[in-house]
Amino acid sequence: MDDVRPSPEEILAKIKQEEKEAKVGKLKIFLGYAAGVGKTYAMLDTAQQAKKLGMDVVVGYVEPHPRPETAALLEGLELIPTRKINYKGKTFEELDIDAVLKRRPQLVLIDELAHTNVATMRHLKRYGDVEELLAKGIHVYTTVNIQHIESLHDVVEEITGVKVRERIPDYLIDEAAQIKLVDIEPDDLIQRLKEGKIYHLEQAEKALDFFFRKQNLVALREIALRRTADTIYHHKTYESNPLVQSVHVEEHLLVGISSSPTNAKVIRTAARLAQAIHGKFTALYVQKVESNGSNEANSERLQQHIKLTEQLGGHVVIVQEDDVASALANYAQISGVTKLVIGRSAMKKKWWRSNSKISDRLNDFAPNLAIHIVPDQENEKMSFPNVKSQLKFEWMDLLKMSVVFSLTSLIGLFFFAIGVSESNIITIYILGVLVLASWTSGWMMSVINSLVAVLLFNYFFTEPRFSFEAYHRDYLMTFFIMFLSGFITSSLTRKVKKQAVAAVQKSYRMEVLLETNRKLQHAKSLEEIITEGMSQIVKLVEKPVEFFEIENKLIVKSTFFRTDSMTNIENKEIATLFDNVSERGIVTWVANNKHVAGVSTDIFPEANAYYIPFVSGDNVKGVIGIALSKESPLPAFERHILHAILNDFSFALDKWYLQKLNEEVAREAELEQMRTNLLRAVSHDLRTPLTTISGNAEILLANGIKINNTERNQLYQDIYNNSKWLVQMVENLLAVSRLDDGQLAIEMQPELVEDIIQEALLHVVRMNNTHKITYNVEPELLLALMDARLIIQVIINIIDNAVNYTPAGSEVIITAKEIGKSVHFSIMDNGPGIEDSLKARLFEPFTTGKVQRSDSGRGLGLGLALCQTILKLHGSELTVADNEPIGTIFNFKLEKGVVNIDE
Repeated sequence: MDDVRPSPEEILAKIKQEEKEAKVGKLKIFLGYAAGVGKTYAMLDTAQQAKKLGMDVVVGYVEPHPRPETAALLEGLELIPTRKINYKGKTFEELDIDAVLKRRPQLVLIDELAHTNVATMRHLKRYGDVEELLAKGIHVYTTVNIQHIESLHDVVEEITGVKVRERIPDYLIDEAAQIKLVDIEPDDLIQRLKEGKIYHLEQAEKALDFFFRKQNLVALREIALRRTADTIYHHKTYESNPLVQSVHVEEHLLVGISSSPTNAKVIRTAARLAQAIHGKFTALYVQKVESNGSNEANSERLQQHIKLTEQLGGHVVIVQEDDVASALANYAQISGVTKLVIGRSAMKKKWWRSNSKISDRLNDFAPNLAIHIVPDQENEKMSFPNVKSQLKFEWMDLLKMSVVFSLTSLIGLFFFAIGVSESNIITIYILGVLVLASWTSGWMMSVINSLVAVLLFNYFFTEPRFSFEAYHRDYLMTFFIMFLSGFITSSLTRKVKKQAVAAVQKSYRMEVLLETNRKLQHAKSLEEIITEGMSQIVKLVEKPVEFFEIENKLIVKSTFFRTDSMTNIENKEIATLFDNVSERGIVTWVANNKHVAGVSTDIFPEANAYYIPFVSGDNVKGVIGIALSKESPLPAFERHILHAILNDFSFALDKWYLQKLNEEVAREAELEQMRTNLLRAVSHDLRTPLTTISGNAEILLANGIKINNTERNQLYQDIYNNSKWLVQMVENLLAVSRLDDGQLAIEMQPELVEDIIQEALLHVVRMNNTHKITYNVEPELLLALMDARLIIQVIINIIDNAVNYTPAGSEVIITAKEIGKSVHFSIMDNGPGIEDSLKARLFEPFTTGKVQRSDSGRGLGLGLALCQTILKLHGSELTVADNEPIGTIFNFKLEKGVVNIDE
């Protein structure tokens, strides 16, 4: 039996998904197949029951109905006042989303989910308001009719003949927590319409003859039942036990995107088919090399089709190719596509093309691919290619043509004079046409160049010469072939030139993406990551960009990144567009809702820029504002590259935060290890001096009278030495803790070096004065810039280290000399020295050397580590070297001090 138990990663992902879903509100949709079935009544009745159960319920917006039974259900429910908006001389009442967010109820009722808001509101569609409320954790009840679902638009239009303009994305239906189908018999609905319970009597009569015909209602009811059943089955199959992986092979559908007016129907059909077979679908846009002829309407329609695909849950892929059939077949084979959906309008042969139907060519390229043809009665009207943009030329092109053909004619006359045939001279003029095709621009110039070449050849080389007449009957065919050859040659050259330009542009975009990845990987700081990422975005979109740093959902800093293609004045004008209250309010909204907004979106479409939230670790770290306009939105291909750059940007920032977190974790682990070692060392090293002190004190208390003065003084000396050692160790521990916590303030002042050394010698623990300690300062009144108390502790620890690790009778010499602008300190001894293996880790905490004396083998190994830390705060460093002939030298230097006489 196969093991279908979920992996730990799947369980963790499920837990995180459940936690995420618990933070958002639940959507319940009351779905009907036509107006008047009772959706609003059912919603209000359910809300009244929820209120009785103690739920906080408010009414955000309910359409005014002339039905008393519906109005009666509003009694007892709190009404949020609607927002009255004056627009184009009319007053509209809309949902006041800000009032609902301020009230923050558990449940809000919002009627007519597919409604289009007034253009001045932040969401173009009411479902945008609903999504924002759900994201804030507020539950929503709403109503919608089946004809407003995007994927069913074409089916409903074919049945009823009505083109529904207000539509909602399918994902709202699929992701709803509950769907309640409000259903009545079509005959009962027609009877309600006749009684005036839905529309006024005049409107009801028109509706009965048009939309509310019984066969229409029966078909719509069937569609609503089927759509609800599919959604429930999907939820039951894929959400009841999502941890168990599905074993069936997932279907993959491919549909082509174009600017054709009928392409939307093909996309919706593919989405319905993908939903029916529970597969995914991809939309492929084949961007032709020669796409300059597309007008503004086609570009706008293409953007709408791309947006429609994304709303229906499809993935958009953009490739660049001249042959649509080849591009579709190649992508299908590479991506494992199982079904291809095309429209009949795309299958027609164009009158100016000689190639066969696209379906036949697809069968040749991919014979094993299942092709679904969408019937379409709204095929495109026969139209001529758009050549208007190609008919214009520049006057500079005429000058170029004059130069080339003058040179060509001179060469031709020279060859004619030496007896070269006319057929060879024709090739010279075709060569001139070829040169002009690569030198000039525009289709019109290709025609003019070919025509001028024929006329010049006729004038200079045909009989009668130096006239435009031609006596021989073969010349007409010669002129025609010459013109055709020149035109075809120039057209091919122009096409190759455009392909080269397109290849360079594509290469440039790829280079920007690769360069972004490379630069972000080498960025070391947060500022460098932001600068490199934003600079690459500016390079891609060729528009200025503003980056808003977000902290706790508030703007803390903004940085403007200009473009070199604009003047300083233009960059300053665009920078001012970002710096106003309304635009910063949009940025704050984007940061709070983690949603794109601005130009080319349905949220704040009147904004001055396109705003993208930058999310890292489920928190918005910044908002990117791109200075786009309605006239020049970001093309689809550039938008895909932009999202790829943002992904690299996000990975780089996540890596930086993770590295920072790892450093903090490593530091915490190091500190924890230090605390453990410290406790272990303290428990061991405190035992000996404390035992000595308590033992000597006990002897003095018990036998104080019997002990002679010499023994008594020895006991006192031992108690004093051990207590001094304990004091020094505690001082080191306190200093280390203050330095680690960053609580030790440094007070730099000029100090007399000799005084500092003498003060340190007073605190040195001297073991029975067995060591000879001397010092020498040159010059005598030498000043050094330091924190006196810390440098005294450094000298004490180094001397104490020398005393503890050298045998009795050793000599310790302290020297301080002025060398340039620095004061060099040296503390040397003539003891056995330090092993080379120990020098590399000598300044690490808890490092101790080989004990030379039985009574000095105590210490936590913190002294030298503390000295190194203190000296680094002074901009110096403690080093160790061997003394000659034997012994050790510790060296460090400080900045020379200067006394200010004016003070």
